[in-house]
Amino acid sequence: MPFEKAFQLYLPDNHFPKVLKYTILIVLTFLCQQAFSQDGLLPLDGEKNIQYSDLGKPELGKAEIYKKAQEWVSKTFGNYENAVTGSNQESGKLLITSYVPVSHSLYEYLRFDLSIDCQDHQYVAKISKLDGVSTMRSPARLGPRENDIITAKEILVKTETARKKKSAEEALQVAKADNESINNTMYNLLGSLKVSITSKDGQ
Repeated sequence: MPFEKAFQLYLPDNHFPKVLKYTILIVLTFLCQQAFSQDGLLPLDGEKNIQYSDLGKPELGKAEIYKKAQEWVSKTFGNYENAVTGSNQESGKLLITSYVPVSHSLYEYLRFDLSIDCQDHQYVAKISKLDGVSTMRSPARLGPRENDIITAKEILVKTETARKKKSAEEALQVAKADNESINNTMYNLLGSLKVSITSKDGQ
């Protein structure tokens, strides 16, 4: 990986602890998510659908990457059979549909699809079809509407009178915090997958 090579200019590989590599990986994942989520917007693809993606390049063959991805699914979601909705070891593809808890003013969980495409020396993970889930309301598909809410509230903050501005600012902060929580939850999931696949057994 590029950041590993940069650090290896100063530290030979045999003196570069594996723990430090994974710590740097997690920190970079965090910085990337903060850079995107600081404006409170969710990432959308060209068709205005939510999509989170990550590319990993471990020095492993397709079969080993696939096996590590399977192990991660079992460890992360508890029941492999319930979480996996599609699998093809020959092609190296896994499809997971599951839930994760989220800190949000409207929803308690996020339901999502996660595809993992494993090839020799790389994998691509993509999260899509995000639904907010709550015991108090029907599931809601998340998408451009969440970003539109931020934009509308930002305009409201700029146009409100002083008496109503504080209330508008508070509503904007809640909306941004909700989206940032969604972003953090999804990026942390992808970061967890990357650490699991790139870690070596017993290290």
